[in-house]
Amino acid sequence: MTLKDLQNVRSDRKRTLWERILNMSIKYKIAVMTFFVALIPMTVLIILMLFFYNRAILQRADKQIEENIRIMSDRISSVLQNGEVCSNNLTIEISGYYNDRAMKQVTRDNKIISQLSQSLLLYNGISSIVFIDDYERMFTTDPNLYAYKADIFASDYVKELSDKNGKTYLMDISGNPMSQEGKDIITLGKRVINVNSGSPFGYIFINMNKDYLVESSKSEISYYFLYDTSGVMITESSQKGDFYSDELLHDMLYLTDEKSFDYDKEKYLVARGDIPGYPWTIIGITNLNKFNVTGKDLRFILFLTGSVTAILLLFSVHFSTNFIIHPLKILHDGAEQIAEGDMSFRFRFRAKDEIGRLGRIFNYMTQAYLELLKKVDAEAKKKREYELALIQEQVKPHFLYNTLDIIIMLIEMNRSKEASRVTKKLANYYKNSLSGSEEIVTIEREIQIIQDYLDLQTMRYADKFTYVIDVEDEIKSSLIPKMTLQPLVENAIYHGLKNKSGSGKIEVVGKAVKATDSDGPDSYAEIYVIDDGIGMPAYELDSLNRLLSSGDDFENEDKKRQEEALITDHDTTKGGSHFGLYSVARRIKLYFGKEYGAGITSKENEGTTVTVRVPYEKKESR
Repeated sequence: MTLKDLQNVRSDRKRTLWERILNMSIKYKIAVMTFFVALIPMTVLIILMLFFYNRAILQRADKQIEENIRIMSDRISSVLQNGEVCSNNLTIEISGYYNDRAMKQVTRDNKIISQLSQSLLLYNGISSIVFIDDYERMFTTDPNLYAYKADIFASDYVKELSDKNGKTYLMDISGNPMSQEGKDIITLGKRVINVNSGSPFGYIFINMNKDYLVESSKSEISYYFLYDTSGVMITESSQKGDFYSDELLHDMLYLTDEKSFDYDKEKYLVARGDIPGYPWTIIGITNLNKFNVTGKDLRFILFLTGSVTAILLLFSVHFSTNFIIHPLKILHDGAEQIAEGDMSFRFRFRAKDEIGRLGRIFNYMTQAYLELLKKVDAEAKKKREYELALIQEQVKPHFLYNTLDIIIMLIEMNRSKEASRVTKKLANYYKNSLSGSEEIVTIEREIQIIQDYLDLQTMRYADKFTYVIDVEDEIKSSLIPKMTLQPLVENAIYHGLKNKSGSGKIEVVGKAVKATDSDGPDSYAEIYVIDDGIGMPAYELDSLNRLLSSGDDFENEDKKRQEEALITDHDTTKGGSHFGLYSVARRIKLYFGKEYGAGITSKENEGTTVTVRVPYEKKESR
């Protein structure tokens, strides 16, 4: 078997599987889909709950250990600052004793010992105080330290402070001469300067127990380490264990910037903080596995809840599909009857659930479809009537005969150039109005049609009227049904100006209008055909406007036909037929919608204005 054959076999198997899924009973489709749709969110919910729970635990642990670090850092800094304050106060007091020349040495020694003991009680965190003067006299609050007198005088502490300026310094923890067996001491040292003379006369050492500096909480999940600037671990929590004997762990904690690490198959959270004013760093770690003692219980509860929910879901899907399938089968059978053309079929669901509402929607759609068919038939019939009337208006023979008479008359008068111009205008008029199959043209082309028409009419009625065309360039690219303006101009001539005594005028004005009605279009184009002819009576104007504003509503068709007959059969000497205007308005509404169309205003013996409204389209966009 070739590779291509193998691929074809796999494709056939996939197609067969997909066909089986498609042909599966809707009952099982709903069951399978419901199960997976419910199972997936349930699984996602469990995962998200565990994720957010673990994140909350992590944030809580992080916040707790950082708070502990901050508290310990402040406390260590406070203890060290107490040591500095203590050394400064002792310097002032002891300087006073040494400056009092009248004071006996025994009294001075007693006062110094008393002052050291008082300071030990006043300042928290200090384990012992040592004062030595340049006369190799030593005073201390811890009698055990007298045994180390020689070591203290010979230590690097004294040598280091001998050339200092009286500031309190944190001494190096290595080689501390005051550390006793079983006690690790951290010392603050100060060169004592006489406050009066400014000359040095001794040394003060403030001793603090290492174990006191870092105290762990009583929980068994947190450990704390204190490091100096070189990364050497100074002291640790009083809790002992593998953490404090693992030097690799000590180095890793000081050097890494990670927020967590794994150690001995358990996860630990790390927090660190600097001691304000001192070159030390305190690092704390928390065992997240011991901190999150409820995590395992939560996972068990979620798993148990998910399993029970899945089982209940299976039973629920089985019973719910039976309630759904039967109404769906009724819907299926009824839809088939409707599809076969039985529009009299109606669903009779008693339930008011989704399927019952769907059945009522089917009933509504069927009824609406029947009404729509009737309306479409009526509109199509009406449109054919308008198109027929338009063609009849376009090819009125009397206009052609009259124009040909003008041409013959000009030829007989040997005015061949004028006859040629008239002939050319006539050809252009019929070329623009009758040629082409498009029903919608631009306003620019429509203006050209009426301009040719008016030019021909002014040759015939030279002393009867003049015309002006003023259409903004902005709207010339907007669309309009072909031969919209020509019937309006023709009405203006024959029914407005022809019966007027004296000369008249026709104006064709076009502009873009920004709408003020929120229900209509934002903007539109309006064209006005204005004449100063004989106008029309008010009752005829009202009847015509009612007919023009009736839109595409066919419910009052009989009434509209009566009004149409009224304006069609009216005495032509008083205004004539306005079926051309009615046809124009209806065609615009059919093409562009009921918010567009035509309207008319008129005053008897003063003139008439016809307004045409069509959609507006900017010229730049074309």
